[in-house]
Amino acid sequence: MKLTQSTLVIRLLLYIAIFLALNLLASSSFFRLDFTADKRYTLSESTKDILQNLDEPVTVTAYFSDNLPAQLKVVEGDFKDLLSEYRTKSGNNVVYEFIDPTDDEALQAEIGQGGIYPLQIQAREKDEITTVQAFAGAIVKSGNQQEVLPRVLQISGLEYSLSAAIKKMSVADKPKIGFIQGHGEPGLDKLIQAQQELANLYQIDTVSLSGGPAAWADFKTLVLLGPSSTIPPDELAQLDEFLASGGRLFVGINAVGGDLQAQAPWDRISTGLENWLTGKGVMVEQAFVLDAVSAQINMQRRQGFFVVNQPINFYYFPNIRNFKEHPVTTGLEEVMLQFASPITIINTDSSVRISPLATTSEQSGKQAPPAYFNPEKQWTQADFSYGLQNVAVSLEGKMGGETETKMVVIADGDFPLNPSPQQPAPANNVNLLVNSIDWLTDDTGLIALRTKGVEARPLQKLMGEEDAGTRTVVKILNFLLPLLIVIIFGIIRNQKRKTQALKWKAEDYS
Repeated sequence: MKLTQSTLVIRLLLYIAIFLALNLLASSSFFRLDFTADKRYTLSESTKDILQNLDEPVTVTAYFSDNLPAQLKVVEGDFKDLLSEYRTKSGNNVVYEFIDPTDDEALQAEIGQGGIYPLQIQAREKDEITTVQAFAGAIVKSGNQQEVLPRVLQISGLEYSLSAAIKKMSVADKPKIGFIQGHGEPGLDKLIQAQQELANLYQIDTVSLSGGPAAWADFKTLVLLGPSSTIPPDELAQLDEFLASGGRLFVGINAVGGDLQAQAPWDRISTGLENWLTGKGVMVEQAFVLDAVSAQINMQRRQGFFVVNQPINFYYFPNIRNFKEHPVTTGLEEVMLQFASPITIINTDSSVRISPLATTSEQSGKQAPPAYFNPEKQWTQADFSYGLQNVAVSLEGKMGGETETKMVVIADGDFPLNPSPQQPAPANNVNLLVNSIDWLTDDTGLIALRTKGVEARPLQKLMGEEDAGTRTVVKILNFLLPLLIVIIFGIIRNQKRKTQALKWKAEDYS
């Protein structure tokens, strides 16, 4: 059938109209399929609520250099997609632009005042590793306020950072978090990372229980972390009054402890807090948790004329990998505790719900103090025969009053501390503290975003320490299976071509 010229023109115009309609539809909506395990490319309901309730427009200016290595080009593309979805879900109240400041010294000085500086990034070029200077950050503005994302280097956690920045600018009065002092608790200078995380949504300050109700009246959540001296009964009564009024409480308790550098034995730490917690239905035993799944420390050993550092398993520092399904533990994969204690739930108050949050491995034990560090000790299976032991719990209900409240108890008061100003605490340790405070304090649902994004899942953790053979098989399959698929595909395709050639030869074209 021969088409007339007018028919061709009509079809061409129809195709152009369909193309323009699809383009218009794409510009006003955003859609993509997300097959990741943690749905990292799908906006959470809390983010959607924040975007749909914006009182004024939000402008995001992203500063990315054109000379970024390939892996960061992918992050830049993901960031653009994320912002496009923010714009759609906010009804165009979020606007954004991407700028390359590499050749503009005045612009570099301007954004440098806001906290965005050039980064030294390693890149591979022609089989050589080189270092390039590049920008990868963003400034979020709303009205007269602004928040800075100085390093946008991975998509994991970016939704939390961006949503928290927008939320922070839209909240007039941020809830106050009080870190209790006066009983040997570590100062805020030992919680550098936690402070940085919490500052997005909360006001952070110290508080003394000796000041009475007037001291804690303005705080929504109090944090009692690692007290080392006795807490007077009248101050424990202040905690009761705080909970009865609806206040929220985080407790990180050291029931036992010790110093790796000192020769003294490790022993009990009695502050009165352990008896107070028992009255709440949570018994923190004054004993050391032992776990075959543990951290390693370096021991100096002499070999001939040399002294070498040899890593050994330190069973008093359990690596916690068993987490119950709860907002506090969402996204956590491993938390290292130091001189933790077992927690037994003895609750008899039906108005208070106590739930385990984290447990040791099946191969765990406990040891009564005093304890000594003996690197020559030969550990046996009998030392790890207690099975799962609780090391963190949550409490919800009416605790002494008519108002519902919450509490989190973790049997280690040192887990989120920075070992030194230059040495960061493990990220998941900090996340455990901040997640707990979020769950206690914040009602926006942003807690689910903080740990959104799988960080690392090595085969050793997924399959267990004893499955070395299985891990080896998986590694070999991971390497050989793609090659095998390509070879099979090639054989099948080659066979089809031979069959087709024989078919052509057999046909009579005369």
